[in-house]
Amino acid sequence: MTMRIRPPSLRPRDLVAVVAPSAAPPYDDLIQKGVEFLEAEGLRVRLGESVLKHRGYIGRDRALRARDLERQFADRRVKGIFCLVGGFSAFELLDLLDYARIARSPKIFLGFSDNTSLLNAVHERTGLVTFMGENVLWGLSERRERSREQFARALFDPRPLGRLEGGTEAWRDGPPRSGRTVAGNLWTLVSLAGTPFAPRYRGRVLFWEDVRINVDDVNCALWHLRLAGAFRGLTGMVAGHLEGVDEEEFGLTVRDALLRVSEGEAWPILKTEAFGHRVPSAVIPIGVRARIGGGEVVLEESGVEAR
Repeated sequence: MTMRIRPPSLRPRDLVAVVAPSAAPPYDDLIQKGVEFLEAEGLRVRLGESVLKHRGYIGRDRALRARDLERQFADRRVKGIFCLVGGFSAFELLDLLDYARIARSPKIFLGFSDNTSLLNAVHERTGLVTFMGENVLWGLSERRERSREQFARALFDPRPLGRLEGGTEAWRDGPPRSGRTVAGNLWTLVSLAGTPFAPRYRGRVLFWEDVRINVDDVNCALWHLRLAGAFRGLTGMVAGHLEGVDEEEFGLTVRDALLRVSEGEAWPILKTEAFGHRVPSAVIPIGVRARIGGGEVVLEESGVEAR
Protein backbone atom coordinates (compact mmCIF):
# COMPACT_ATOMS: atom_id res chain seq x y z
CA MET A 1 0.00 0.00 0.00
CA THR A 2 1.32 3.46 -0.92
CA MET A 3 2.44 5.55 2.05
CA ARG A 4 0.27 8.61 2.65
CA ILE A 5 1.88 12.03 2.15
CA ARG A 6 0.36 15.29 3.35
CA PRO A 7 1.60 18.34 1.42
CA PRO A 8 3.04 21.39 3.21
CA SER A 9 0.53 24.11 4.08
CA LEU A 10 0.40 27.39 2.19
CA ARG A 11 1.90 30.63 3.46
CA PRO A 12 1.46 34.23 2.29
CA ARG A 13 3.76 35.06 -0.65
CA ASP A 14 3.80 31.45 -1.84
CA LEU A 15 3.75 30.91 -5.59
CA VAL A 16 0.79 28.86 -6.84
CA ALA A 17 -0.12 27.71 -10.34
CA VAL A 18 -3.46 27.56 -12.16
CA VAL A 19 -3.72 24.74 -14.69
CA ALA A 20 -6.46 23.58 -17.08
CA PRO A 21 -6.39 19.77 -17.21
CA SER A 22 -10.02 19.71 -18.39
CA ALA A 23 -11.64 22.71 -20.11
CA ALA A 24 -10.22 26.20 -20.70
CA PRO A 25 -13.11 28.47 -21.77
CA PRO A 26 -12.29 31.92 -23.20
CA TYR A 27 -13.50 33.98 -20.24
CA ASP A 28 -10.46 36.04 -19.33
CA ASP A 29 -12.41 38.45 -17.13
CA LEU A 30 -13.73 35.60 -14.94
CA ILE A 31 -10.33 33.91 -14.87
CA GLN A 32 -8.87 37.20 -13.63
CA LYS A 33 -11.44 37.28 -10.82
CA GLY A 34 -10.27 33.83 -9.75
CA VAL A 35 -6.67 35.01 -9.83
CA GLU A 36 -7.66 38.01 -7.71
CA PHE A 37 -9.25 35.66 -5.16
CA LEU A 38 -5.94 33.83 -4.80
CA GLU A 39 -3.97 37.07 -4.66
CA ALA A 40 -6.28 38.36 -1.92
CA GLU A 41 -5.14 35.36 0.14
CA GLY A 42 -1.59 36.68 -0.17
CA LEU A 43 -0.53 34.25 -2.90
CA ARG A 44 1.46 34.91 -6.05
CA VAL A 45 -0.23 33.34 -9.08
CA ARG A 46 1.15 31.80 -12.28
CA LEU A 47 -1.14 30.80 -15.16
CA GLY A 48 0.03 27.55 -16.72
CA GLU A 49 0.53 26.86 -20.40
CA SER A 50 -2.68 24.80 -20.44
CA VAL A 51 -4.66 27.91 -19.42
CA LEU A 52 -3.00 30.26 -21.89
CA LYS A 53 -3.01 28.06 -25.00
CA HIS A 54 -5.64 26.19 -27.03
CA ARG A 55 -8.88 27.33 -25.37
CA GLY A 56 -11.99 25.14 -25.52
CA TYR A 57 -13.93 22.37 -23.79
CA ILE A 58 -12.99 19.09 -25.50
CA GLY A 59 -10.43 17.97 -28.07
CA ARG A 60 -7.65 20.05 -26.50
CA ASP A 61 -4.02 18.90 -26.74
CA ARG A 62 -3.79 16.31 -23.97
CA ALA A 63 0.01 16.09 -24.07
CA LEU A 64 0.22 19.84 -23.45
CA ARG A 65 -2.17 19.60 -20.50
CA ALA A 66 -0.32 16.66 -18.94
CA ARG A 67 3.06 18.35 -19.48
CA ASP A 68 1.85 21.54 -17.82
CA LEU A 69 0.59 19.69 -14.74
CA GLU A 70 3.84 17.72 -14.43
CA ARG A 71 5.93 20.88 -14.80
CA GLN A 72 4.06 22.64 -12.00
CA PHE A 73 4.62 19.64 -9.74
CA ALA A 74 8.31 19.51 -10.64
CA ASP A 75 8.88 23.22 -10.01
CA ARG A 76 9.95 23.46 -6.37
CA ARG A 77 8.98 27.13 -6.25
CA VAL A 78 5.30 26.25 -6.77
CA LYS A 79 3.55 25.36 -3.49
CA GLY A 80 0.03 24.75 -4.76
CA ILE A 81 -1.73 23.78 -8.00
CA PHE A 82 -5.34 24.78 -8.67
CA CYS A 83 -7.57 23.56 -11.51
CA LEU A 84 -9.16 26.25 -13.66
CA VAL A 85 -12.52 24.63 -14.30
CA GLY A 86 -14.18 21.26 -14.83
CA GLY A 87 -15.58 19.85 -18.04
CA PHE A 88 -15.44 16.47 -19.75
CA SER A 89 -11.82 15.63 -20.49
CA ALA A 90 -9.63 15.50 -17.39
CA PHE A 91 -9.71 11.68 -17.79
CA GLU A 92 -7.63 12.01 -20.94
CA LEU A 93 -4.53 12.76 -18.87
CA LEU A 94 -4.62 9.76 -16.53
CA ASP A 95 -2.44 7.45 -18.59
CA LEU A 96 0.01 10.20 -19.60
CA LEU A 97 1.12 11.41 -16.19
CA ASP A 98 4.42 10.43 -14.61
CA TYR A 99 3.17 9.65 -11.10
CA ALA A 100 6.65 8.95 -9.76
CA ARG A 101 7.69 12.45 -10.80
CA ILE A 102 4.63 13.90 -9.06
CA ALA A 103 5.40 11.95 -5.87
CA ARG A 104 8.89 13.45 -5.68
CA SER A 105 7.47 16.95 -5.18
CA PRO A 106 4.37 16.78 -2.95
CA LYS A 107 2.26 19.94 -2.89
CA ILE A 108 -1.34 21.03 -2.66
CA PHE A 109 -3.42 19.91 -5.66
CA LEU A 110 -7.03 21.13 -5.67
CA GLY A 111 -9.90 20.81 -8.13
CA PHE A 112 -13.56 19.95 -8.59
CA SER A 113 -16.02 18.28 -10.94
CA ASP A 114 -14.29 16.00 -13.49
CA ASN A 115 -10.90 17.10 -12.17
CA THR A 116 -11.62 14.76 -9.25
CA SER A 117 -10.53 11.95 -11.58
CA LEU A 118 -7.01 13.39 -11.38
CA LEU A 119 -7.23 14.01 -7.63
CA ASN A 120 -8.12 10.37 -7.00
CA ALA A 121 -5.58 8.97 -9.47
CA VAL A 122 -2.77 11.05 -7.98
CA HIS A 123 -3.75 10.01 -4.45
CA GLU A 124 -3.97 6.33 -5.33
CA ARG A 125 -0.70 6.26 -7.29
CA THR A 126 1.41 8.45 -5.00
CA GLY A 127 -0.25 8.57 -1.56
CA LEU A 128 -0.41 12.37 -1.80
CA VAL A 129 -3.42 13.87 -0.04
CA THR A 130 -5.31 15.90 -2.67
CA PHE A 131 -8.20 18.31 -2.24
CA MET A 132 -11.73 18.40 -3.65
CA GLY A 133 -12.56 22.11 -3.59
CA GLU A 134 -13.87 24.87 -5.81
CA ASN A 135 -12.22 25.37 -9.18
CA VAL A 136 -10.80 28.80 -9.98
CA LEU A 137 -13.43 29.60 -12.62
CA TRP A 138 -17.10 29.50 -11.57
CA GLY A 139 -15.96 28.74 -8.04
CA LEU A 140 -13.26 30.84 -6.44
CA SER A 141 -13.94 33.52 -9.07
CA GLU A 142 -17.32 34.14 -7.36
CA ARG A 143 -15.29 35.49 -4.40
CA ARG A 144 -17.77 34.34 -1.76
CA GLU A 145 -16.77 34.94 1.85
CA ARG A 146 -17.72 31.41 2.87
CA SER A 147 -15.47 30.05 0.11
CA ARG A 148 -12.61 32.20 1.38
CA GLU A 149 -13.04 30.88 4.92
CA GLN A 150 -13.12 27.26 3.77
CA PHE A 151 -10.12 27.75 1.47
CA ALA A 152 -7.95 29.38 4.15
CA ARG A 153 -8.95 26.89 6.84
CA ALA A 154 -8.12 23.85 4.72
CA LEU A 155 -4.91 24.97 3.00
CA PHE A 156 -3.15 27.41 5.37
CA ASP A 157 -4.00 25.84 8.75
CA PRO A 158 -2.58 22.42 9.78
CA ARG A 159 -5.09 21.90 12.59
CA PRO A 160 -7.83 19.23 12.19
CA LEU A 161 -10.70 20.52 10.05
CA GLY A 162 -13.38 19.34 12.47
CA ARG A 163 -17.13 19.01 12.04
CA LEU A 164 -18.53 19.49 8.55
CA GLU A 165 -21.08 22.28 8.74
CA GLY A 166 -23.88 22.88 6.27
CA GLY A 167 -27.34 21.55 7.00
CA THR A 168 -26.39 17.91 7.61
CA GLU A 169 -29.22 15.37 7.75
CA ALA A 170 -28.87 11.68 8.62
CA TRP A 171 -30.49 9.46 6.00
CA ARG A 172 -29.25 6.35 7.81
CA ASP A 173 -27.45 6.74 11.09
CA GLY A 174 -25.45 4.55 13.39
CA PRO A 175 -22.66 4.58 15.97
CA PRO A 176 -19.65 6.73 14.99
CA ARG A 177 -16.97 4.98 12.95
CA SER A 178 -13.77 6.24 11.33
CA GLY A 179 -12.11 5.79 7.95
CA ARG A 180 -10.05 7.66 5.41
CA THR A 181 -11.82 9.99 3.00
CA VAL A 182 -12.42 9.48 -0.70
CA ALA A 183 -14.26 12.19 -2.63
CA GLY A 184 -15.41 13.09 -6.11
CA ASN A 185 -18.10 13.97 -8.56
CA LEU A 186 -20.49 10.99 -8.72
CA TRP A 187 -20.29 10.28 -12.44
CA THR A 188 -16.54 10.90 -12.40
CA LEU A 189 -16.19 8.15 -9.80
CA VAL A 190 -18.35 5.89 -11.95
CA SER A 191 -16.11 6.58 -14.94
CA LEU A 192 -13.04 5.57 -12.93
CA ALA A 193 -14.57 2.23 -11.90
CA GLY A 194 -12.84 -0.68 -13.61
CA THR A 195 -9.76 1.37 -14.53
CA PRO A 196 -6.29 1.19 -12.93
CA PHE A 197 -6.95 4.68 -11.51
CA ALA A 198 -10.08 3.91 -9.48
CA PRO A 199 -9.96 4.73 -5.77
CA ARG A 200 -10.16 2.07 -3.10
CA TYR A 201 -13.36 2.21 -1.07
CA ARG A 202 -12.84 -0.36 1.68
CA GLY A 203 -12.50 1.41 5.01
CA ARG A 204 -13.29 4.79 3.43
CA VAL A 205 -15.85 7.53 4.01
CA LEU A 206 -17.17 8.45 0.55
CA PHE A 207 -18.08 12.08 -0.23
CA TRP A 208 -19.85 12.74 -3.54
CA GLU A 209 -21.92 15.37 -5.37
CA ASP A 210 -23.22 16.01 -8.88
CA VAL A 211 -24.88 18.59 -11.10
CA ARG A 212 -27.59 18.80 -13.78
CA ILE A 213 -28.67 15.17 -13.65
CA ASN A 214 -31.99 13.48 -12.94
CA VAL A 215 -32.66 11.08 -10.11
CA ASP A 216 -32.56 8.18 -12.59
CA ASP A 217 -28.96 9.16 -13.41
CA VAL A 218 -28.12 9.17 -9.69
CA ASN A 219 -29.79 5.79 -9.27
CA CYS A 220 -27.87 4.33 -12.23
CA ALA A 221 -24.54 5.72 -11.01
CA LEU A 222 -25.03 4.36 -7.49
CA TRP A 223 -25.93 0.91 -8.80
CA HIS A 224 -22.84 0.97 -10.99
CA LEU A 225 -20.64 1.71 -7.97
CA ARG A 226 -22.35 -1.02 -5.97
CA LEU A 227 -21.85 -3.60 -8.72
CA ALA A 228 -18.22 -2.50 -9.06
CA GLY A 229 -17.72 -3.40 -5.39
CA ALA A 230 -17.46 0.13 -4.01
CA PHE A 231 -19.98 -0.51 -1.22
CA ARG A 232 -18.17 -3.55 0.22
CA GLY A 233 -16.38 -2.51 3.37
CA LEU A 234 -17.35 1.14 3.06
CA THR A 235 -17.27 3.04 6.36
CA GLY A 236 -19.89 5.65 5.47
CA MET A 237 -21.21 7.98 2.81
CA VAL A 238 -21.80 11.73 2.60
CA ALA A 239 -23.93 13.06 -0.28
CA GLY A 240 -23.33 16.73 -1.01
CA HIS A 241 -25.36 19.40 -2.79
CA LEU A 242 -27.08 18.04 -5.90
CA GLU A 243 -27.43 21.04 -8.18
CA GLY A 244 -30.42 20.82 -10.53
CA VAL A 245 -31.32 17.21 -9.72
CA ASP A 246 -34.94 16.53 -10.73
CA GLU A 247 -36.81 14.30 -8.27
CA GLU A 248 -40.23 14.88 -9.82
CA GLU A 249 -40.12 13.19 -13.21
CA PHE A 250 -39.53 9.63 -11.98
CA GLY A 251 -41.33 9.76 -8.63
CA LEU A 252 -38.18 8.71 -6.76
CA THR A 253 -36.12 10.79 -4.36
CA VAL A 254 -32.33 10.59 -4.11
CA ARG A 255 -32.76 9.49 -0.52
CA ASP A 256 -35.01 6.59 -1.54
CA ALA A 257 -32.65 5.60 -4.34
CA LEU A 258 -29.65 5.62 -2.02
CA LEU A 259 -31.33 3.62 0.73
CA ARG A 260 -32.56 1.12 -1.84
CA VAL A 261 -29.19 0.59 -3.54
CA SER A 262 -27.44 0.20 -0.16
CA GLU A 263 -30.05 -2.13 1.33
CA GLY A 264 -28.41 -4.65 3.63
CA GLU A 265 -25.56 -2.29 4.53
CA ALA A 266 -25.23 -0.75 7.98
CA TRP A 267 -22.89 2.18 7.34
CA PRO A 268 -24.21 5.69 7.96
CA ILE A 269 -25.42 7.95 5.15
CA LEU A 270 -25.48 11.70 5.67
CA LYS A 271 -26.83 14.39 3.33
CA THR A 272 -25.28 17.87 3.47
CA GLU A 273 -25.25 21.16 1.62
CA ALA A 274 -21.63 21.77 2.68
CA PHE A 275 -20.10 21.06 -0.75
CA GLY A 276 -21.19 20.82 -4.36
CA HIS A 277 -21.57 22.76 -7.59
CA ARG A 278 -22.74 26.37 -7.33
CA VAL A 279 -22.57 26.58 -3.54
CA PRO A 280 -19.74 27.80 -1.30
CA SER A 281 -17.97 24.48 -0.88
CA ALA A 282 -16.03 23.02 1.99
CA VAL A 283 -12.64 21.70 0.92
CA ILE A 284 -12.58 17.91 1.36
CA PRO A 285 -9.08 16.40 1.57
CA ILE A 286 -8.79 12.97 -0.04
CA GLY A 287 -6.94 10.55 2.21
CA VAL A 288 -7.47 11.97 5.72
CA ARG A 289 -9.22 10.35 8.65
CA ALA A 290 -12.91 11.17 9.10
CA ARG A 291 -15.52 10.06 11.63
CA ILE A 292 -19.14 9.55 10.59
CA GLY A 293 -22.19 8.65 12.66
CA GLY A 294 -24.31 10.10 15.42
CA GLY A 295 -25.76 12.57 12.93
CA GLU A 296 -22.47 14.22 11.99
CA VAL A 297 -19.27 13.85 10.02
CA VAL A 298 -15.99 15.12 11.46
CA LEU A 299 -12.72 15.54 9.55
CA GLU A 300 -10.32 14.41 12.26
CA GLU A 301 -7.17 15.54 10.45
CA SER A 302 -5.93 18.38 8.30
CA GLY A 303 -4.89 17.63 4.77
CA VAL A 304 -1.70 19.70 5.15
CA GLU A 305 1.45 19.54 7.25
CA ALA A 306 2.75 22.58 9.13
CA ARG A 307 5.66 24.43 7.53
